[in-house]
This record gives sequence, structure tokens and C-alpha cells, in this order.
Amino acid sequence: MYPTKIHYRPDIDGLRAFAVLSVVLYHAFPNVVRGGYVGVDVFFVISGFLISSILFAEVDEHSFSFTSFYGRRIRRIFPALAVCLFAVLAYGFVSLTPSELAQLGKHVFFGAGFLSNIALWSESGYFDTAATLKPLLHLWSLGIEEQFYIFWPALLWVAFQMKAKVGRLLAVLFLVSFAINVALSLTNISDDFYLPVSRFWELLAGAGLAWRRPIVLTSNVRSLISFAGLAALVTSAAFFTPELRFPGWLALLPVAGAVALILAGRDAMANRIVFSNRAVVFVGLISYPLYLWHWPLIVYAYVIRLGKPPTPLMALGLVTASFLLAWATYRFIEYPVRFGAHRYLCTQIVAASMAALGACGLVVWTNHGFPERFPPLPGIDVRKIGNAKLDADFKPTKDMEVSDHDWTLVAHLGHGERKVALSGDSLLFQYGPRVQQLADQGQLAADTFFVTGPRCPPVPDVLQQDKFARCRNLPSKLIDLIRREKLQSVVLGAAWSGYSAEGMQIEREGRRLSLDTQEGRDAFYANLEDYVRLLQGERVKVYLVLGMTGHRRLDPSEMVARSLTGFQIAPDVEKAVPIAELRASLATADAKLRAVGERTGATLLDPLPDICGGGESCSPFFGAGEPKFSDRTHLRPVFVQQNVRFLDFLLK
Repeated sequence: MYPTKIHYRPDIDGLRAFAVLSVVLYHAFPNVVRGGYVGVDVFFVISGFLISSILFAEVDEHSFSFTSFYGRRIRRIFPALAVCLFAVLAYGFVSLTPSELAQLGKHVFFGAGFLSNIALWSESGYFDTAATLKPLLHLWSLGIEEQFYIFWPALLWVAFQMKAKVGRLLAVLFLVSFAINVALSLTNISDDFYLPVSRFWELLAGAGLAWRRPIVLTSNVRSLISFAGLAALVTSAAFFTPELRFPGWLALLPVAGAVALILAGRDAMANRIVFSNRAVVFVGLISYPLYLWHWPLIVYAYVIRLGKPPTPLMALGLVTASFLLAWATYRFIEYPVRFGAHRYLCTQIVAASMAALGACGLVVWTNHGFPERFPPLPGIDVRKIGNAKLDADFKPTKDMEVSDHDWTLVAHLGHGERKVALSGDSLLFQYGPRVQQLADQGQLAADTFFVTGPRCPPVPDVLQQDKFARCRNLPSKLIDLIRREKLQSVVLGAAWSGYSAEGMQIEREGRRLSLDTQEGRDAFYANLEDYVRLLQGERVKVYLVLGMTGHRRLDPSEMVARSLTGFQIAPDVEKAVPIAELRASLATADAKLRAVGERTGATLLDPLPDICGGGESCSPFFGAGEPKFSDRTHLRPVFVQQNVRFLDFLLK
């Protein structure tokens, strides 16, 4: 056996500083430090090394106690977390709508039980865009870490009692967890990201360092290893992007970098010069409360700004405030509880406090965010506005048979002699609930397919950046489906006017044209026209859905005016939008679509009458004060089910 009993290493606190600063800067300046999320992986390695070093030594010396171990974990983790949870929940009572507060209560409950990763995993989906509305999202990593320490001490104690080969046990567990990680990264990245079993290998990498046989290395070799580790971490933080399928194989780079720096030892050159610097070590000492505080501050800035990211100056102020709160938490709460007198009493108090906070979160959750906090308003229900914002806008319905083809979603619903495909981006897929409603009522008479992808227009050779680059395969997937299933009708729809952003291009006749130029936009509709003719060559009837309306007053996020001290209903919330104004915003795209229809014979379909009715204005609400939209452009499933019928003639 070769357990390593370690003494305090300032360079490891310095490594903590790198980890936490990477994450904080990634969240505060996401367009600058795009790979900063790897800091969490560095934390996992450090934790596995330090905690396992203590465990190995205590078990080997027969001084290990489960009570002592978990008492230390409680004093280390609970104090700062309890203060943060209390503050975040308390401010939520002031600033959040009932549905938002209910979700926060749920996250407080699961956060207090160290199950945040499981709760967030259950909420994740194909089109999950709500990260900046979840102040406790970052607790997923704390959940994984504490879940590891539920089973690891017990497993290690049993292994020592049975005189098992701990090194072999470590290797097997590491390889199994890493294999699961790689497999999930290829099939479901949300599972890979949030589930503990696919992350344990990172903590086990640190544990393996703690168990290693002592290695005699020259100072030059140690310095070389330390610089290699530093290079691996800097490369990961600088060049990784959120669109990568992470963790998967890619997580090996930051994990290997952290392992190399710990292996090199405190006297290696990079460890001594960079990571043992007093200022860097100080950041490492407050890294845990800094990690806890920074994300809720950033999220509440998003909330107050109605979903808009903080300005650079505001982000800098939030980072500064995070540092001040982290120092105060460490100095006046964490340090006295961990190292002061009456540790047994402190353990009981902080454990009881955490249980009470979890119970408070549960009460808030089950009471739907206490809507009675706000006085009733004639015709307006704050709860319904909040619920509208939480509606999923790219979610398969309950009976859809779904397969994911690298960002293109192929879904099937119903059976019948008629075979219909609907293809496009999320503005087309949002009509899925109507198809499901017809199926539930026994009226669906068509074999119905969806070939869709988030921000994926049904137009060949549109070139986008990052994860949306994979949209390019959508048109070919539809062709494959037509030939395989012998489809008779195809409906194409998209946010036609939304594909003119900077960075988007289209390829036509060997040239790449920017879609934010007139020439590029003309090429976009020329490619659409060619594609319609290609589909017609497959003997299918083609339909084009005209532009989908979008307006500030239709967006439930705009129905609430935010400030630091809370929110109020916007004064123009009930004011209808003139149809002429909506038509004007769609005029350019609709004219292009009409021209394509005239030249190809494709039939045009107009969803606006179903959405707005036959009058001269469009109300933001339907039924008993329910918002029609979940955001500026996406309709709510419940509204689509009951009101959007312009496709019924193909389906019923």
C-alpha cells in the first residue's frame, strides 16, 4: 500500500484559484473565456486528491471514523452553502414571479440535499435555454462531489478490511466511469454532464494520485511536468467552447493538466512561481464561497434585465461583489465554524440549518411560489405570465417516436394512408402539440413526421457557427425520409427573417455570401426555391408557412417590469398589437415566399389568423388571461393545441 499523507500545499490552493477564476470569468464574460467551465473538472481532481489522501492515511492507521469524516464535510460545505441558499431564496421572494420562485424553491430543496445535478438533469431537454433563470444551477457540481463521498469512504473502508488491492479497485472504477462518460457523450450529452457515474472518474483521478507509489523525479522533470499541466489548463480554458460535446474525451485535457500540476509537487517551477503566489493562494482560500456567490449574482442581473446579459462594466461589478461576499463568508462564517471552538455544536447547528433551508425550499415549491404575495390585478394573473415563460418551446409531445440525428430531430406521430412531413426550425416544431391533440381525439388520419432542429432553416447550404453548424444536414435528412417513407406532402416553415445575423452565410454556385447582405438574402430564397423544386421532383406536394409574428408586447418576459426592489406588471400589458404592424414586420420575408410560391406552385399557408383572430388587432392573451406566447416568437403548447388549426386539412 502506498497512501500519500500530505501536508499543506499552497500551490493546491493556487490551483483552486485557477479553477474558480476560470468558472467565474466564463460566467461573467462568456464570449471572452469560452472554455472556463473546465474549472469544475479541476475542482473534482483537487477534491479527489485531498480527501482521498486523508482517507487513505486514516484507514491505514485504523483511525478512520465515519462520524468524524462526515462531520468534517458538514463543517466544510454547509456553512457557506446555507448562507448562500438563504440569501438567494430571500431575494427571490422580492424579485421573482410565483412560477420562478417555485422553481427556485425546488432547487433550494434539492441543493440542500446535494441532488441539484439530478434535479437539473430531469429538467434538461433538447431546447433548454433557461440556464440564466436558475440562480442555483451551479450546485450541480457540488451534488456530484458529495454523491461521490457518500459511497467512496465506505467502499474504501471495506476494501481495507478485506485487504483488497486498492490500486486495482481504483483503476477499475476509473475505467468504468470514464467508459460511461465517453459512451454518454456520443448519445446524450445532458446525461453525461449531470449524472454522477460519468463524472466520478475525475475525482478518482485525484484519488489515484493520492494512492500512487512515491516517485523520485529530478527538479527539472518536475518543472517540465508542471509547465505541461499549466499549458493543458490554459489551452482548455482558452480554446474549448460551450458547443463542444463535453465532458467526453475532451475532459481528459483539463483533468490531465490538474493531475500533472499536483504530481509535480509544490517545488516545481510553475507551482512555485505561479500557484504559490500569495495573491493567488488567497483566491484559492476563498474559492468555495466565491464559487457559491458569483452565479446567483449574475443570474439575478439577467432576471432584472429581462434576460439580457449584464454589460461588461456591470459584469465586472458583479465579480467584485462576489469577491467581497466570498471574503466575508470565509472570514466570518466558514473559518470560525471549521477551525473554531465547539466544533461538535457547530456541526449540529449548520446541519439543522441546512435541513431547515431544504424544508423552506420544499414549502415554497409546493405552494407554487406564494402567488398571494402580490395583490390581484383585474384580468391579469402574475402566475399565468410566469407559467408562460417556463413553457418548453422545442419539446417532443408524449406520443412522438423520436430519434436524434446530430442536432436534427426526426419525430413520428400517428398512422394513416396519408404521409406528411413538417420540416424547419423551432417555429415549425411548435405545431407538434396540435398534432398530438388530434391524435388524442382520434382525429389524426395522417402518418406525420417532423424533421426539425433548433435554428435550422429548411434551406440547403446555410452555414452557421458553433453547434448550429450541424443544421446543414437537415435538408438531406428530409430527402432521405421522403424516399424511405414515400411521403406525399411536405410543409416547410421557419423564422424566415431571422437568418440574417452577422456570421451566417449561404453557399450558392460555389460562392459563400453573408446573410446580412441583400445578395446573401436573395441567395437564401433562391436556394429555398431550388429545394422546393427538388422536393417536387420526389412527387410530393410542398407547402410554405408564411412568416411567424413576433412583437415585444406578445412576450411574457416584457409583461413584467423589473428592478432591484422587485417587479410590477407593465402598464401596456393588455394592449393589443395592430395586425397591420405585425404584417409590416413580416412583409419582406412574406413577399419572398410568395414569389417562390408563384414560380414553383408551392402552396402558401398563413398561421396569423389562427393566432390573432379575424380582427384588426392581436391580443397577447387567450382564454382566461393566458399569454399566447412563451417568448417573443414561440407559441405555447396549450394555445397551439386549442387554437392553431391551419394544418388540420392535411392531418385530420
